[in-house]
Amino acid sequence: MASNHHPPTYRFADTLKRLLRRNAMPNLKKILSRTHPVDVAHVLDSFIDPEKLKLLSYVGDDARQAEVVASMPVSKAVDLISNMPFERAVALFREMSADDRADILGELDEALVSRILAALPDEESDEVAELLRYGESTAGGIMSPDFLAISEDVTVGEAIGIVQESPDVEIAFYIYVVDDAGSLIGVVSLRQLVTTRRDVQLRDIMNPHVVSVRTDVDQEEVARLVSRYDLLAVPVVSEPNQLVGVVTVDDVIDVIKEEATEDILKMAGAGEEWDDKQSVLSSLRYRAPWLAAAWIGGVLASFVIGHYESTLEKYLTLAAFIPIIIGMAGNVGTQSLTIVVRGLATRRIDVKKFWGVALREIAVGVLLGVLYGAALGAMGFVQHDMGGQLNALAIGMVVGIAAAFSMVIAAAVGAATPLVFAKLHIDPAVATGPFVTTTIDVVGVFVYFTLARILM
Repeated sequence: MASNHHPPTYRFADTLKRLLRRNAMPNLKKILSRTHPVDVAHVLDSFIDPEKLKLLSYVGDDARQAEVVASMPVSKAVDLISNMPFERAVALFREMSADDRADILGELDEALVSRILAALPDEESDEVAELLRYGESTAGGIMSPDFLAISEDVTVGEAIGIVQESPDVEIAFYIYVVDDAGSLIGVVSLRQLVTTRRDVQLRDIMNPHVVSVRTDVDQEEVARLVSRYDLLAVPVVSEPNQLVGVVTVDDVIDVIKEEATEDILKMAGAGEEWDDKQSVLSSLRYRAPWLAAAWIGGVLASFVIGHYESTLEKYLTLAAFIPIIIGMAGNVGTQSLTIVVRGLATRRIDVKKFWGVALREIAVGVLLGVLYGAALGAMGFVQHDMGGQLNALAIGMVVGIAAAFSMVIAAAVGAATPLVFAKLHIDPAVATGPFVTTTIDVVGVFVYFTLARILM
């Protein structure tokens, strides 16, 4: 039985390492057998592969070991499976659910996959092969083929008996009702099932308005449906409305984490997936092209500053305010960018309302610009009031107005860039961070020195 206590990973790992060094196998078995498989999966990342395999063998029977491996990130599970004896890998795959098998097998070497599928029972092998046909990030790719589908003619009493005799179903939140052809026609919740008279047929209590998805629907859309309708599972259908699987809420949580991570990495221009074992060259290949935009922006900004070299030499104090003006504008642009990208991803922002969204962020930028521009301008005036040696009032006006203008422009660019990308059917998260900050740097410097030349 798993313990309710969840020790910090580093402390748990240190305890296991000490026991490994002492070769205290009985203690290791006792601790690991009482620890939740998810916690074991998490702590295994602190060990090298031979140690992982040794610790895994102390977790318990094949079913518990399979649960640990299935709870690991897919890349980690693939590494572990690849380093264990073939017979052990097959034994663990036999205990996994079909969707977990498919996730891991989809990343393994093709030769090893063929051997494992050949060693599995025909029914399980066919299930996995069917799941591997679908795209990795689609409803078909993340669904489980273990679900309860019962004919509309069956009574409530008979349906309850079927549920009790179906221990292999992963999570029986709903009973799906099908016709003679296997097409999805309704859904019944477990609560509804156990609170209805046993002689009533399912067709009389089912909800015919079923929220379902096709096998090729993107996993993000599945997650949105679960969130919108507060579902615990979504049925997956193929043409013509044949029920082929179900996506449960635990899979959706994984999708949300994965997609959020992917969006953040894309916005930063750092690829789509983070892996601590990714090579330096792989990281370079992902990140270098997008950082080229920042490099080009920096070069352009240096040209702008060079163009106003005479102004800068005459009023050298202006240089002191460049970092704060660019920094404030960059932060405003990043805020607008993050709000819009996340809004588009969650469908809270409609790209058809382009101008409404853009003008709202510009209005926020105006208010922030006035607030911080006035504060910065006042600071510039007070700091450089040198008895007429420098025109303190002009400096204050230049700094304040430049800060306000830059922040307004930053808000506009940060909001408009992802909206334009979305209109062009380009993922709005793709490297918008480097693009927006680079644009703001160049425009901010240009506005600053142009105002300085005009007002001073």
